[in-house]
Amino acid sequence: MTTAVLDERDQRRAEARAEALYILDTPRRVRRFESVPGTPLRPSGRARAHARPARAPSDRRRRPLLRRLVAAALVLTQVALLVLALTLPMFQVKGAQVTGLHLLRTRDVLTAAVVPRQSVFTLDTQAITRRLDALPWIESATVTTGLPASVHIAVTERAVALRIRRAGVDTLLAANGATMPVTATAAAFTIAAPPLLDGRAGSQQPLSPALIQDLATIAQHFPSVFGCQVAAYQWGVDDILSLWTSAGWKVVLGHLDTQDALAALPAQLAALAALRGSVDMLHPAFGYVDLEDPSAPAVGGAPGLPADVQAAVLAESAPTGA
Repeated sequence: MTTAVLDERDQRRAEARAEALYILDTPRRVRRFESVPGTPLRPSGRARAHARPARAPSDRRRRPLLRRLVAAALVLTQVALLVLALTLPMFQVKGAQVTGLHLLRTRDVLTAAVVPRQSVFTLDTQAITRRLDALPWIESATVTTGLPASVHIAVTERAVALRIRRAGVDTLLAANGATMPVTATAAAFTIAAPPLLDGRAGSQQPLSPALIQDLATIAQHFPSVFGCQVAAYQWGVDDILSLWTSAGWKVVLGHLDTQDALAALPAQLAALAALRGSVDMLHPAFGYVDLEDPSAPAVGGAPGLPADVQAAVLAESAPTGA
């Protein structure tokens, strides 16, 4: 039999394991309270868990009930405020203010706008704007509201492109073809558009928007190119359209009642501009420039505005009321 010789360290480890095994194998004693006879017992100041007072069940239910009551009160308040906003007379729209008018009449704009008499909070401003944009003489409209019950309509009117005179009656024309009689309302607005004297026989059809736009553009740029203004346009009984200048001479443009004739306008104006070096357009010794054939313009006649053109130019600055 061989006996193992342990060194000091291994021996200490073996002793520690033996003591640990002894502690684990030793049965534990149940701790029991034992009192020494004759020794008085004293109560502890620490309260036991089962002896603590229980919270009343009603306290736990009170908080959710309170929150529900507060939420219900807030909802009722909001509903009451909404009802007041919709029904109080101070918030009921009774009309509208219109600005930006020069040609149109306020009552005509309000009639087209159809502003309902209802709460300012439920007013459909976009619907009113759409109704106003449908008017031919309104280029744009903006409808805004304010408290307690104000409605403001800001209007931008279309510019007057031409002023046409037929059988002694003046009518304003916009670039989109819209027409308007020259009324007392229009008389208060300065109209910087040349008149068109329409002497064609018979019942005439409305002018095309393309022709109106071209004539308005020519009048706008004519002074910067030729040094004089367009005094008037004249459409004769022969269906020939002419342009009268403030210097007393006219430009014969020819028939402009077809798309091909309108397409020839740039070439005619270019031919007129080419004559600036050979004729004096501010102090003319001629009365007309015929551009019916742009490749061969003809110059002749004596300068001077006819009586009907002079009367139309004067009437432009003093329109008749209606």
